[in-house]
Amino acid sequence: MLGYCLERAGIDYVILERMNRLQVPKTTIQLTSNTLHAMDQLGLLDEIMEIAKPISCVNLRKHNMSVVGKLDCTFAKDRYGFYSYIVQRTEFCQILISKMRHGRILWGRYVLDVVSGDAGVQVRCANGHIEQASVLVGADGAHSAVRQNLYRSLKEKAFLPKSDMEELKFSQNAIIGLTNPLNPSQYQGVSEEFGECDIVIGKDSPYTLWISPTSGDKVNWSVTGPLLTNNVGDENFMVSQFGQEEAERTCLLIKDLKIPFGGTLADLIKNTSRECITKILVEEKHYKTWHYGRTVLIGEACHKFVSFSGQGAEQAIMDAICLTNLFHKLESPYTYNDIRLAFEAYQEERMPATKAAVQSSGQVANMINSQGWGADLKRRLVFNLPTWVQAASVDKTQ
Repeated sequence: MLGYCLERAGIDYVILERMNRLQVPKTTIQLTSNTLHAMDQLGLLDEIMEIAKPISCVNLRKHNMSVVGKLDCTFAKDRYGFYSYIVQRTEFCQILISKMRHGRILWGRYVLDVVSGDAGVQVRCANGHIEQASVLVGADGAHSAVRQNLYRSLKEKAFLPKSDMEELKFSQNAIIGLTNPLNPSQYQGVSEEFGECDIVIGKDSPYTLWISPTSGDKVNWSVTGPLLTNNVGDENFMVSQFGQEEAERTCLLIKDLKIPFGGTLADLIKNTSRECITKILVEEKHYKTWHYGRTVLIGEACHKFVSFSGQGAEQAIMDAICLTNLFHKLESPYTYNDIRLAFEAYQEERMPATKAAVQSSGQVANMINSQGWGADLKRRLVFNLPTWVQAASVDKTQ
């Protein structure tokens, strides 16, 4: 997203992509009015709408599929200008990449070392290539190699806050799948103009099931809970994603969960290609240090949300837009002091919103995933609030 924003702003850039091709989890992201207004200004809205599915409501269901509460989402159009939409992550990324000049993305550039000075920043990659630039932006996710290099340097200088030295807060696992196109006659509602998201709370079960229709008659499904947690020392833990074998084993644990369409989750798993099933860690953290020298962090590199909060992609997009606007005001030769002031302005503008979003996402996750009669009562109350109360709550993020 940052690359496309820089492209639109006429700012020279190169993207170092650690993979050798586009390889993102086959999942979905939520776009609300904040990001959709931005997509409109960036000239992307029409193409985004072609791959997006509006959400009319979120249903809270018991294990027997009875609805115990509902959150209406339709008021968003009149109140904020857009409905909330679900889009497939790969399709969204392909639209962005198609708008960039050829050669702007350098594939297979895994960052090993970063050296920053007053005159510029130098990056050494695993394949031996060395790249130089005026600024380095770490947009490489929750286990950012750029952040690790930056923090190592700051720690040696005793500049790193103690809280930033702590590991990501891990709560549980999630397995996520995006089905192949489904038969609308068998899976009622998948081809409707509006989709309904369902959250199914298990009875005497640590698992919570999430179901969300998306474009192309597909369904995004996910299950959260203690799903075969690997040891902390496992290499997969460091990239916050497990291998295919682990995902297969996890599917065996959850295949008998009932789904709103009738039948069990095994039916959706059967209709999901194995490369479209991803097992991840559900983690959250809000870092205090977002920049130093000529290096700055955006997205999950500096604020990690629980995966089903709907905030991760949105906040990362807003980071990219904010930073691009500040870059656009800079003039050559991009002095160290000018860049430092831009980074400070970026963090000052974005930190309050992202910090509030991390806190609210954690509260929602705790409410949804907690067990016991107290948690059941709280969920029932929240999902049966009057629409005007729901709208007032959403106002805080919109």
